[in-house]
Amino acid sequence: MEKDPKLFDYIFNPRTVAVIGASPNDIATRAQMQTKLKDRLFFVNPKYKEVMGKQCYPGILDIPKEIDYVIIVIGQAAIPAVLEDCIRKGVKVAQIFSAGYSETGIPEAIEREKALKEQAAGRIRLIGPNCLGVYCPRSGLAIVPEAPTDEGHISVLAQSGSVTEFFSYFAVTKNLRFSKMVSYGNAIDLDGADFLDYLADDPDTKIIAVYIEGAKDPARLSAALSKAARKKPVIAIKGGMTEQGMRAASSHTAAMAGSPDIWKGVFKQTGVLQVNSFDEMVNTVIAFDKTAFPAGRRAALVTNSGGFSVIQLDLCVSLGIEVPRFSDATIDALQALVPRAGTSIGNPLDAWPIFYNVAPKGNVADIIEIVAMDEGIDTLVFHFDQFRYLRRIIGPDIENHMDRLIDLMVEGCERVRDKVGKPVFVSIYLDPYLEDVQDRFYNLTIKKAFVKKGFPVYASLDGAMMALANLYRYAERQVTGDKK
Repeated sequence: MEKDPKLFDYIFNPRTVAVIGASPNDIATRAQMQTKLKDRLFFVNPKYKEVMGKQCYPGILDIPKEIDYVIIVIGQAAIPAVLEDCIRKGVKVAQIFSAGYSETGIPEAIEREKALKEQAAGRIRLIGPNCLGVYCPRSGLAIVPEAPTDEGHISVLAQSGSVTEFFSYFAVTKNLRFSKMVSYGNAIDLDGADFLDYLADDPDTKIIAVYIEGAKDPARLSAALSKAARKKPVIAIKGGMTEQGMRAASSHTAAMAGSPDIWKGVFKQTGVLQVNSFDEMVNTVIAFDKTAFPAGRRAALVTNSGGFSVIQLDLCVSLGIEVPRFSDATIDALQALVPRAGTSIGNPLDAWPIFYNVAPKGNVADIIEIVAMDEGIDTLVFHFDQFRYLRRIIGPDIENHMDRLIDLMVEGCERVRDKVGKPVFVSIYLDPYLEDVQDRFYNLTIKKAFVKKGFPVYASLDGAMMALANLYRYAERQVTGDKK
């Protein structure tokens, strides 16, 4: 099929959209009705006259308007006839939600997929089958009803629908906002390389996260990854990096998984930043989205836990993060303000008593700034998990104390970022099995206070450190050109 220069306009910014198989309980129907797209949305299902207050047409040919993009959510048996109607209608792109094709490994299903591909070739472009399709806040296309409608600069590509679905949920909980997401499933027509080529040049995309299970054309995908990674950060996770995982990937989207060593080599050569888990991917995207690149690998840790700070020091070393000794001037300044008993005046700074002091001077904000002013430090990592102890010591005045303490913690980190000019990573930890309602309330309150000010916030020090290490790794690549 001759390449249409407007293809991706039809995909990400369609003038009109139809859901074929629309119903009140269908996720695609409900998702589109939550956005500004609803005024350019048409429903097709002969079982209904009306769905969610909108007229429902018996077939795509009955709609009196031109349709750019359709979402097909019907059984496989009816898809060939419906697809033929879409072609007659002049639909530009059809996204097929339905599964049960080559990913099953069943010969009959594989043949159905081949027939679908042949039917569409040169006549209509396809996304899928076996996928959730496109999420684009600017146009209103959505994959789940809960996805935010405000725009950002992160784009996500995934063969898996679940990965894009979870990313859209994290948009709310992690304060991430997206430009575009695509779940492309079995990719019998448009695939990851097509979308990467587009996103590489997309001015609304600043960061690309990619979940790959395999590739039908590895050389083309490698070229697309390289093109994108030359222009913006590309963070990737490869599903199926073990023998068992490769089998699972193949059965999920019928992808040719390839060996782990080959994929590691592809990522290295293309300049893509490879991560090893979904959590690490999300945490790394947060780091790229919310903070500047650090000047070097030297980090300072301010925490309230001596034991855990020692454990984290070991993690830092394993990740290549340097935790240098503070200068004598910094140590002198800290010793003047931090009570000695039960604390460790060093890096990491285990200074639990500072969280009890909300006085105008010598408080946690002052301590944080002193640490960050050290010329031997490039990044500050701030960790807090002490509310359950504070409430027992402070007693009835805990509400006033926490209101003031939260202000001071945020103020101190703002000074580091905005005045000193160094990146800040924040870890607010809560064990949900040990804490009660009040603990959870303040844990969330603290997180929201930092999020509101634009900080990268993590649920654990491990997550923060791994994200910071990835940011370091990428920043050094840009300086040295080393793709390690």
